[in-house]
Amino acid sequence: MKRSLLLVATATIAAATLPFLSLFAAGTPGPFETRLPPDRRVIQVLNRLTFGPRPGDVEEVRRIGLEKWIDLQLHPERIPESPVLETRLEPYETLRMDFVTVLKDYMQPQPAMAMLQAPNLNTLMSQEERRKVMNGTAEERRAALVAMDPEKRKQVLLTMPPTNLESLPEFKQEADDARKAQQQQMQAEVRKRNPPLEDLLAPEQIAIARNGSPEQVKALFDELDPEKRVQVAFRLPPQVGAEFPGLRREGMRAQQPQQLVSSDLRAGKLLRAVYSNQQLEEVLVDFWFNHFNVYEGKSVQNAALSYRALLTSYERDAIRPHVLGHFKDLLLAVAQHPAMLYYLDNWQSMAPDADDRLQVGPFARPFVSYAVQQPPNRQPHGLNENYGRELMELHTMGVNGGYTQQDVIEVARCFTGWTVRKPNDPGFIFLDFMHDEGEKTVLGHKIAANGGEKDGLQVFDILAHHPATAHFISKQLAQRFVADEPPPALVDRMAQTFLKTDGDLRAVLQTMFASQEFLSEGAWQAKIKSPFEMVVSALRATGADTLDIGALNQKISDLGEPLYGKVEPNGYPLTGDAWLGTADLLGRLSFATALVTGKVAGVKVDATRWDGKDAAAISRDLLGRQAAPETLEAISPGPAPASLAALIIGSPEFNRR
Repeated sequence: MKRSLLLVATATIAAATLPFLSLFAAGTPGPFETRLPPDRRVIQVLNRLTFGPRPGDVEEVRRIGLEKWIDLQLHPERIPESPVLETRLEPYETLRMDFVTVLKDYMQPQPAMAMLQAPNLNTLMSQEERRKVMNGTAEERRAALVAMDPEKRKQVLLTMPPTNLESLPEFKQEADDARKAQQQQMQAEVRKRNPPLEDLLAPEQIAIARNGSPEQVKALFDELDPEKRVQVAFRLPPQVGAEFPGLRREGMRAQQPQQLVSSDLRAGKLLRAVYSNQQLEEVLVDFWFNHFNVYEGKSVQNAALSYRALLTSYERDAIRPHVLGHFKDLLLAVAQHPAMLYYLDNWQSMAPDADDRLQVGPFARPFVSYAVQQPPNRQPHGLNENYGRELMELHTMGVNGGYTQQDVIEVARCFTGWTVRKPNDPGFIFLDFMHDEGEKTVLGHKIAANGGEKDGLQVFDILAHHPATAHFISKQLAQRFVADEPPPALVDRMAQTFLKTDGDLRAVLQTMFASQEFLSEGAWQAKIKSPFEMVVSALRATGADTLDIGALNQKISDLGEPLYGKVEPNGYPLTGDAWLGTADLLGRLSFATALVTGKVAGVKVDATRWDGKDAAAISRDLLGRQAAPETLEAISPGPAPASLAALIIGSPEFNRR
């Protein structure tokens, strides 16, 4: 069957890839003034306002009525949330925690790593002993070491540079032995905290844990004490461990708590996209996080352990509440969140004379206040333009919005002093001594001297009401919901709504959804799904039961879109050219095959729903409509029904929306 499936898949790609690629390479097809026929309008709306139709969604929209259904999605508070989603989200407690609690409970260094820290010489030795050991003559150093008891000397030797021992061969070997013993102790501690299966189970039990049926594995777990049960579950192969997500998660909490925070974040995103009834809100959260992208792997001095803990709050508290509100409120929430302050380095942006003003003049304050409020070892870096540049280029006006390099500098000056409190509580704070209090001019607007924090608020007011911002945001939304190259007339009408309503994003969306362009032949199938959209839409179309997201998350990464993994601040592309290579289509077909054949760990699909159905019936089931004749011709007559389902999910037609 695998060979025949490969042959049919090759035929499908050969038949469909060329028109698929030429369709997108040539730009947006079809006349935007021609309205879709009624049977296609429902599919179009479901493909744009949701992550793809589920079984029964087409009938539900027709029952409610298209306009009323869209209005409900624009007011998600009127839609009861799925009880299935609420149940699935319950175990992921970090999704509901503030970042201070997450930092305290999940982001502390592991004990094994703490063992690597050098002993504190200030507590081990007197000042005179330190002088002799670190800076004295060879004889002074030898005498000081000889006088120490063996345990103390071992601790001191661990801290001494090798060059200090070159003239003391009798202690060089002792130092090497001390370092070797420390390394062995650390390895033993790591193994104690993270024992392999060989340390936990007998050989016959290991065989069951790795290759047994779910019933056999469950029986094995029932024999183990609670602590060992969690340790074993954490080490199971993905296909087996996905059957016991709660136990596996508890194991991660005990062994890798920092990774658990990131895992919970991805689980929340995937589960909401699959199960939420408030689909438009989830689509918009995904869109706006991408628009205001921050990279999960950002390395921040003095915040290396804390940065990952901030993304859950960033998406939940800065993005989600404002996706249907006013754009200026969204801008402010993003700018003041520590995730963005760290990501674009504004937390360390300060007036050139800030360090001097800390000690003298009207900003003078005790040094201890500065130390408490700021992360330790902060060095004066002066003005940082990163946030000011991206604020105009990516967040508001767009690269061709009409601003200058001098505007970037002036905006950056306005945001000096917008920073974070301290590493274990990195909330927003404005520090006046860091702020550039001089007069600024932004896009021709004078901002008076001595405005303090209000300088940044004035910048938001200027940018949120600028015509370039209205046009740029409107085009971005139209690219997501209408076409890669949206009709200029539609973008202009959306921009007018933006300006008339003080940046009311719900009103802008209403203008777009009510337009003839949105439900036109030109917009039909004009978008290509991103990897995340493709995977989620496949789960929804098949009615998959998603119990664990570990394997799904890896599949999305393999297809080219690791969640929260875009390094650059511009986010993932909104246009289809980024996802159109032949290798991309083959990867999607491979995922579709794994999905319907039960090879994606943690996901169950009932393939019997397609028994006895032909390609036309299966395509109607998965697409919500009849597939195009060329798609049916490419796969009919085909293999078994489940394999036909895989071909349809992996086909270019399913991957359009």
